Amino acid sequence: MIIDFHTHVFPDELAGYAMEKLSRNCGVKYSGTATPEGLMDTMKKCGVDKSVVLHIATKESQHEDILRFAKEIDSDSLISFGSVKPDSQSALEYIWKISDEGLKGIKFHPPLQRMYPDEKKYFPLYDLARALNLVVTFHTGWDPSYPHELQAPPSAIARIAKNFPGLRIVAAHLGGLKLAHDVFMNVAGAANIYMDTAYCADKWLDKRMFEDIIRKHGADKILFGSDYPWHLPSQELGLIRSLDISDEERDMILGGNAVRLLGL
Repeated sequence: MIIDFHTHVFPDELAGYAMEKLSRNCGVKYSGTATPEGLMDTMKKCGVDKSVVLHIATKESQHEDILRFAKEIDSDSLISFGSVKPDSQSALEYIWKISDEGLKGIKFHPPLQRMYPDEKKYFPLYDLARALNLVVTFHTGWDPSYPHELQAPPSAIARIAKNFPGLRIVAAHLGGLKLAHDVFMNVAGAANIYMDTAYCADKWLDKRMFEDIIRKHGADKILFGSDYPWHLPSQELGLIRSLDISDEERDMILGGNAVRLLGL
């Protein structure tokens, strides 16, 4: 089974506008149609069995709409995570609602949500997520929307993992977009976190460094992710299949680890 642990979609009526605005603001082109149907069609073409769909709440007023949409598309093929605006008064309430609706996780995006995730004021969110056995995915590292800021360095996610043993954390973009050397030196092998491969099939990541991080951190804590619609799954699949790793390690990365983490 192949599971893409990092994808994004929007409701049909918003997808085109949302992606054009995001692409224009961050100066990055996208590769796919950001609708549930577009993702499903791409999964079929690329041989992906299931995808985790990550939503991002940037305003408190979005909580209910995002939760409704996440629940609406949640299925055997699309495993939908919820999201909360971390600074909102209703953040804890909606973490409970995400769990009550049967969703398996939460996505935090520190740059877009204007947060430094290892600040203690956010610790109650992680404590509740741990108690509810939710998977918590963080955008980690650089972000093109705020290229001169760094809200979520790899060290911040490692500190969260240290303070919340048992919290199931996924650090996106191999633990830190454009920060692979920092990840290798300071996080790989030391932090009890998973890392996904979203947007790794790009010139920022050297393949040899990718292999070194896998060896140091352990293939059992690496998850295939594409960052669809920014990348197509075929891009990260091609990269993973080209790595100098064993077939067993490749199978774990492509889906085995996600099956275990999600309890499938």
